[in-house]
Amino acid sequence: MSTVIPNDSSNGAVPMTHPAETEPLGGGKQPCSFKDRAKRWASGNLLFILTLIAVVLGLILGVIIQQTIRPRSTDLVVVLLKFPGELLLRMLKCLILPLVVASVITGLGAINAKSSGKIGGTAVAYYMSTTITAVILGLVLVSAIRPGVGKTYDTGDASSFEKHENANTLDTILDLLRSAFPANIVKATFGKDYTVITKKNVTETIDNVNVTKEITKRSIKFDYDGSMNMIGVIVFSILCGVIMSLHPEESEPLMKVIQAINDLTMRLVKLVLWYSPIGILFLIAGQFSGVEDFGKMVSQLGMYMVTVLTGIAIHFFIVLPGIFVAVTRQNPIPYYLNMLPAMATAFGTDSSSATMPVTMQCVEERNNIDRKISRFVIPVGATINMDGTALYEAVACLFIAQTIGANLSFGEVIITGLTATLAAIGAAGIPSAGLVTMIMVLNAVGLPTEMISVIFTVDWFLDRFRTITNVMGDAIGCAVVQKFCAAELEQMRREEEDLGMHTLASDDTKPPQKYSAC
Repeated sequence: MSTVIPNDSSNGAVPMTHPAETEPLGGGKQPCSFKDRAKRWASGNLLFILTLIAVVLGLILGVIIQQTIRPRSTDLVVVLLKFPGELLLRMLKCLILPLVVASVITGLGAINAKSSGKIGGTAVAYYMSTTITAVILGLVLVSAIRPGVGKTYDTGDASSFEKHENANTLDTILDLLRSAFPANIVKATFGKDYTVITKKNVTETIDNVNVTKEITKRSIKFDYDGSMNMIGVIVFSILCGVIMSLHPEESEPLMKVIQAINDLTMRLVKLVLWYSPIGILFLIAGQFSGVEDFGKMVSQLGMYMVTVLTGIAIHFFIVLPGIFVAVTRQNPIPYYLNMLPAMATAFGTDSSSATMPVTMQCVEERNNIDRKISRFVIPVGATINMDGTALYEAVACLFIAQTIGANLSFGEVIITGLTATLAAIGAAGIPSAGLVTMIMVLNAVGLPTEMISVIFTVDWFLDRFRTITNVMGDAIGCAVVQKFCAAELEQMRREEEDLGMHTLASDDTKPPQKYSAC
């Protein structure tokens, strides 16, 4: 494996190979054989190899069980099959809170307020632009392919998925803002507030005539669903990090404690990741074995799946690499290859939040992203950057409209796109979270929410590809932000060297490097 460092005497970059490749103990330079390079690559990527094998074995095992054992068994088979994977999800989710809080605070606490403002502004601008691009792409594809035209579906049990009955655009936006500023930060780690609309009919007598009126009352309830209010936690952590950067001397003792917590959490993450191949294998096997009829699923929703996957593929293989090349002027292939462990974990866990520790490790250790960037961009991105979800919701909304024969006007299509963007930002980084926010999108244009049960049967499959796209969007965002903020990072590095300071990742802060596959 080789890396590239800048040459101070020129504007270009010169390659520096690893000493083990060119300077053996016997003296002199000897060529490194293909076998040696393969062994070194395999030892450096052992976890990824095991994860990839687990994904393949999980697919095979799931299909075999679905075709042989599942038809003659109960749901207990699926529950037992998923149990090792459930333990993996629990371990990863357990580490999310300390990882997010510690990484955001230490990341922003190590840079000045001006630089943190530019980093945050660049990240948000990138997230919004890619999300809007994904929505437009989804709307164009579903309008061109028209997968729902001429199709009729049985909605079945419309209550087979969890939802908030009173979801609408305005209340969802207000709930999103409430989530950003929780009344109790400890309570925010258990759930979040949401609006409940209560409607009742009241009969009044006016001029000896009984008049029935519908009275609407809004109330705020706390939803304890086991998932934290990530937006509120991140906003709190950002404010703490910025305040600590403004008062470095007073906050130094606390910063050391938080940095120690972050280092400890990352060590725990590395330990959990060695169990991840086992968990991913059984997660995928359990999910595929639980499908009742693959043939029926594909025959009914085949074109819908093709439309969503086509949009995700274009965004994943063309849009995101295009942004990477336009900003960094480098080859995106090595960068993508270095993110393969995070992609495999995203496919297995079906959760961008659960994948966040792996994503952070890949961008920092394999793609040389400065920790001051990654420890802010990745947690924020895992919360608000949902490109795959935004694309999916735009496609699903128009698909449902085509299915019931509703002709949406151009203005309603625009409303669908804007609502899908907001819904994606508000979606949690958990499996199938897009189904919950989909209600808001359908209500915005007056489409029946019970039609969600039609696409529910394939959501578990499409959601895995959406999650991979979301995770890769966060990773590309790190490279984009680092490129735009390169001058500020270089200035901070020089100031730390001149002052002899040891702040966050001062030993790890590297000049800009070319990305090379590990």
